[in-house]
Amino acid sequence: MVSQHGILYAVHLVTDQFGNLVAKVCECLLRNGALPIHAIVRRTELPPAKVKNSLLVLIQHNCAQAFILEESVSGEDAGEPGKAHTQYIALFVNILHRVRFSKFLDVVSKELGGSCGELFRGLLEHGRLTVKQIVDRADANAKESTNTVQEDLHKLVMAHYVECCPAPEPLVPPPDPDAKKLAKSSKVMVESLTLEQRVMAVAMPSSMRRFSFVPNTDQIADDQQNVNQPPNKDVGQKRKLHDLESDPALEEEVECNWRANFEELLRRLRHKACVDTIKARFDDVAATVLSAMLAASRAEENKVKTANSGLLQCRYRWIPYMKKLSKTKRITV
Repeated sequence: MVSQHGILYAVHLVTDQFGNLVAKVCECLLRNGALPIHAIVRRTELPPAKVKNSLLVLIQHNCAQAFILEESVSGEDAGEPGKAHTQYIALFVNILHRVRFSKFLDVVSKELGGSCGELFRGLLEHGRLTVKQIVDRADANAKESTNTVQEDLHKLVMAHYVECCPAPEPLVPPPDPDAKKLAKSSKVMVESLTLEQRVMAVAMPSSMRRFSFVPNTDQIADDQQNVNQPPNKDVGQKRKLHDLESDPALEEEVECNWRANFEELLRRLRHKACVDTIKARFDDVAATVLSAMLAASRAEENKVKTANSGLLQCRYRWIPYMKKLSKTKRITV
């Protein structure tokens, strides 16, 4: 549950960067939760066109997510499919990440270089872009070639700093009522997911699709040759069969939008803070060991809460041994 101070701070950030209209729609979503567009129009008393444009701005900059909630049907229609309604939800955490953009950019620039940092800056400014839009932006700046831009994007994707955007309107099933009954009967503490977590879990693509990008330099060269060629005079002539048949994987790659992966960037900042703390309290060797441990346990670190609880359990587990060792080697805990 977002606190009132958190809502005010998030609304202030949106107002400063996108204006009052977008902030009003964002505040409506933060205070009331997921809403369909007609409910937003009624609560904000704004014209439907302005509400729609504000929602598009929030979605473009990863501050909101559209989804379809499948409602369970009871009574006589229990055997029929559930009713579906398109709703919109504000992503509070992503809004707060906007104040960390300078830190995210610093991490990428130091690790992958200035060219990757410049490309990453464009994703932070525009929210989400296709490969063609990224290439066109680089051509407008006239700083790098098309092949270099795709190579830099490939580096960012391989480092998990950039990811494929979630599905535009995923179908979210209702929560399973049997899960709570099973957890209660087995006396196991099961953390229930919020609606935002359920939506993003369904919307995010698989790991292979999420971080899959291969630079296609041959296709770019063919496109440049086609631009220089004169247009075909036979307008009514049908295209060849091989022009109509294309690889579905390439079609998905063209249609995919790319955005910054806040989860990975926040993980890098968190690990850097831990390593710097250990380096200040102990020495460089201990910091190197901790950095290797964090890198080895990367696959098991799903979210910040799990990682923090694991570190706390590890600290409490080692305190008795450290106290025993401090008696002989004068180590303070």
